[in-house]
Amino acid sequence: MIRHLGIGFILIILTACAEAPVKKEPVMFWPAPPDPPKIAYVRSLAEPKDIGAKPSWFKRALRFLFGESPAPHLIRPAGIAVDDEGGIYVADPGLQVVHYFNERLGAYRQVFKLGGSGARLQNPVGVALDRSKRLYVSDVDLNRVFVFGPDGALLRAVGKENEAARISGIAVDPSRERLYVVDTMGHQVLLYDLSGEKKGVVGRRGTGAGEFNFPTYAAVDPEGRLYVADSLNFRIQFFDPEGRFEGEIGNLGDRLGEFSRPKGVAVDQARHVYVVDTLYDTVQIFNRSGELLLHFGRSGM
Repeated sequence: MIRHLGIGFILIILTACAEAPVKKEPVMFWPAPPDPPKIAYVRSLAEPKDIGAKPSWFKRALRFLFGESPAPHLIRPAGIAVDDEGGIYVADPGLQVVHYFNERLGAYRQVFKLGGSGARLQNPVGVALDRSKRLYVSDVDLNRVFVFGPDGALLRAVGKENEAARISGIAVDPSRERLYVVDTMGHQVLLYDLSGEKKGVVGRRGTGAGEFNFPTYAAVDPEGRLYVADSLNFRIQFFDPEGRFEGEIGNLGDRLGEFSRPKGVAVDQARHVYVVDTLYDTVQIFNRSGELLLHFGRSGM
């Protein structure tokens, strides 16, 4: 799953979020010629037709009888996760669902139902997967992490009243069967096992090593290190599997290698760290020593 995260971030940053039809974009590469390209823009995902998914016979019949209705589409994409089959889960607080796209199968579906009472997701922002293909979704308004089975059915909710101030991003360590939940307003990261039992806390409010100031998203590398976007300390901090501080990347600034509003973070198989800066609409890639390797993306509609 981790090996796909770099590609997932390319897709989420360049996703067409508006209701306008997807436009064909010129091929873009990073770095620019004459340097050999390392990353290429492929295309955007905004709605089912972008992966060749077609409506069911029943939906086609409804359209025939009652006319066309707007196709489901991304409104405000947030967290992203990719499964081992190339399926892409995208949390969309704008539509209050998690979208699932699978180009290989031509499949699209939504996850949002919280049981049979009509309850549903309100503000989903983080998604993660474990080895059993269970989907974990953090909901900011409900302040819980909801766990869904491979069929999209709700299995359980993680978290108790007053356990977190206001959660946001999540990450799963499949090897150690751990769930990390970023508590943005609590300036900490909560640690659970995959059954939902709380096991510990990483961090507290502050500016020092291992302290946070409104953290947002998190990622786990193949060795189990935890990477946290410490957004208003303008850095990425990383910790060993036991939650001990190991190092940090970045600082406040408006030059490459610095951050203005870091939020999304991911790690690939080579331990390169991808950081989304939402003010400058770019992704910067670092090694664990904090050296800037490459940046890509740009502002646009």
